[in-house]
Order: sequence, then structure tokens, then C-alpha cells
Amino acid sequence: MADPPEKKVQRIPDGDSIDRLSALSDCVLLHILSLLKTKEAAATSILSTRWRNLFVSLPDIDLCFCVDDDASDRDRLFYQFTHFSNRVIEQRNTAPIRKIRLRVEHFVERYRLAFESLLISAAAAISTYSVDQLRISVEMDTTEKFSVLFPPGIFSSETIVSLSLNLDVGWNVPDFVWLPNLKYLYLMRFTLVDEDSIQRFLQGCPLLEHLILTVQPFSYASESEESIEVEVLHISSPLLKVLVLCWNEKVELEFTVVVKSENLETLVCSLEGQHKVIVDAPNLKSLNVDGHVLEVHIIQSLVSIDKAVVRAEFLHNVTNLGDLFLRVQHAFEFISGLQNVKSLNLSENILKALYFSQPALPTFRNLIKLELEPVYCHSFPRSWILQVLSNLFESSPYLEVLIFSEVFKNYFGEDEKFGSVFPQAFPLSFIEHLKVIEMSNFKGEEHEFKLAEYFLKNGKSLK
Repeated sequence: MADPPEKKVQRIPDGDSIDRLSALSDCVLLHILSLLKTKEAAATSILSTRWRNLFVSLPDIDLCFCVDDDASDRDRLFYQFTHFSNRVIEQRNTAPIRKIRLRVEHFVERYRLAFESLLISAAAAISTYSVDQLRISVEMDTTEKFSVLFPPGIFSSETIVSLSLNLDVGWNVPDFVWLPNLKYLYLMRFTLVDEDSIQRFLQGCPLLEHLILTVQPFSYASESEESIEVEVLHISSPLLKVLVLCWNEKVELEFTVVVKSENLETLVCSLEGQHKVIVDAPNLKSLNVDGHVLEVHIIQSLVSIDKAVVRAEFLHNVTNLGDLFLRVQHAFEFISGLQNVKSLNLSENILKALYFSQPALPTFRNLIKLELEPVYCHSFPRSWILQVLSNLFESSPYLEVLIFSEVFKNYFGEDEKFGSVFPQAFPLSFIEHLKVIEMSNFKGEEHEFKLAEYFLKNGKSLK
């Protein structure tokens, strides 16, 4: 068979002025523009008639106001920004919008009306173009106390799947919320104006699966106005799978958090303050509790739980012996509710509480992996920690992986021989079954080498 004739390759002379970029298809050019912020993409409209209205077909609208250079000119630039943003949204062609992202920094009260007009444009776009993602972020440079009025359309959309509100300013959950397709809700720096606001929001989101709620100080009201009373914060949604709760010590009031969901699989609580947490989630698989809590009460047995991380300080600000014994009881009941867990991460804070508990620890028959996070503390005797560790290991007959995030010297004393202390904390019957031992933050000190030597000598099953 004869070879096919060679194809002639046309050489392009140097200095060729053909605009090959503009010759690309719309979908390719839109993909390129999607890598830019909306304002930058809009700047390409001056290149040629081919580019003039291309950016208005982008599926994502990304509007950001951040001017750090000259604060004296910031007011003029902000009004230019809102004017441009309103035009981008209002003069949109028929192309669908997938996501609207609106971020404003250096926000002050005199920007409020202009910003609210931009929110109205966003709400109109949501209903017109079937937007499925909305992210709004507002950051302030001052401690001004005022609220922003959100249009009802933000909270009554048939199409929104993901909603993120990260706001330094105050805002109120409307009386009517209807987001029937919302699956992802992120309320950052949320201000509780009443104890029903969150649950009122959740009732309008029947398909919600992921919720992140970070709470800041309760009220933007002045001292002369009536204070806000929150005794119980209910969080309940039938299809909720992932819940993250977080707030710091600036949240002044002490209240009870009640979490209820049959389908909840992951719960993260990072709380500061004298709070109680009640969990009714029988299908929970992952639990993370951090910060200062008075009590974490588990209603139903966590049969299918795989992983638990416990850094909560149950003994924070103990006032008297009666208070101590009550806190210790709560800590023991909480740990007992985790007896089906497969992977457990414990800080020394919970170990201190367990030392004072009278009943023996439950048997963790499913526990395979245990990680210990020490907290250096001179006031808590080393012998107490060793006793709790010994009891914990005896209650974990099938443990295979033991991890130390760090090994402090005060675990084993400074004057005693390490060899006489290790068997007390790590019985040979326990060491013999371990397959993996990890020691992080290794500093090469004597007690660390001695401990590693002890494990290597006696760990007959180590792999």
C-alpha cells in the first residue's frame, strides 16, 4: 500500500496579527473569563465587539469591594462599586446564573442604603435566573452597632441549594423562610435575637443536610434596650447530616443547646461558656466536642459511632466540691455514651475529670485507635494521670493503634526511674496487643527515648 501523501504545513509569518483568541468558541472564552472576578472580566469588553457583552453570560457573578490603599477615597469607590454591581445584575442577558458571590470589606453604616439596594438586585436575580448558590460576606473595620435589612426574596427561593451569610452587621431572620431545595447553610458570625430564630429558619429548609452556625455576641441593642433572653437553642432538621456549632466566650448567656436529627452523622461543638449540650442523634458517626461545657448529654445510645474527639474542659471554673462532683458525673456519663466508638481522641482535660469519677470505666469493645493529647499542668499530679491511663487501657481490650500527640516529662516524674513507671501506665498485657504506636512532636529527650525503647521491647504485635 502506498504511503499517504504528506500534508503541507502552512507556516505563519512572523508578525501575524490574526486574533486567534477571539476566534475561540464562546464556551472556551467564558471558561477563561470565569477565572477572573466579575469586574476584571467586564474590563475585557473594551477589547473588541466580540468581547463586548461576553462577560454578562458568565454563570458566576463574583463582586468584591476591598480598597486598602486610600481610605479617604473609599466612599466614592464604594458607590462606584454598588453602581457597577447593580448594572451587572440588572442588565443581565438571558444566560442563567449559577452563583452570586458578594463580598464587602471596610463596611460602615453610611454604606447601608446602597448595600441594601444591591441586596434587592441580588434577590431579583435569584427569582429570575434560578440561582442555586448565594454567598454574602460583610466585614467591618469598626465596632459600630447597626443592622441591615434583607429583602424577603433572599429567603424565599425555590432554586437556592447553598446559602452562606458571613456578616459583621446585624440582621434578622424573617418570619417566613421557604428554601425548599437548600442543602448547605452557613451562618457565620450570626447574632441570636431570640431563641426561636434558628429553628424558624430551619423549618423553612426541609432538605437541609449541612449546617455551620457560628454565633457572636447576642445583641446589637444599646444598654437601654431590653436584653435578649435565650434559655434553650433548638436545632432540629429531619435530613440534617452535618452540624457544626461554634461560638466564643463573648457569647455571654448560659443556655442549653438541643440537637435532634435522626439522620445526623457528624456533629462538631466548639463552645466557650457554661453551656449544656443535649444530643438526640442515634445514627451519629462522628462527634467532636471542644471548649468549655457543663454537660454533654446523649439521649439515645450511639450504636454506629466511628470517631469521637473530646477536648472539652468539663472542670472549667469549678466553684465548690458539690459542683466538682456534679461535673465529674456528667463527664463520666458522657464518656460512657461513647463505648461503641472505634476511634477516640482524648485530651488531658477529660482525663482529669475521669480521675475523680468513682465507677469503673465502661469497656470499649470496638475501640481500635486511641489518641492522647496531653496538657502540661503542674497542679495536676502525674500519678493521677497514670492511674486514669491505666484504667483506660484496661477498658480497651482490642486496641491496636496508640498515638501520643506529645509526651510530657511530668507524666513519668523527674526523679524516678522511668523503667518502674512505664509498667504502671502501660501494662504488658496491653502493650502486647498493639500494632501501631505513634509519638508526635518528638524532641529527642531521655523520657521519650526510654518510652520508645519500652514499646519496642514489649510490643510483640507491633507492625
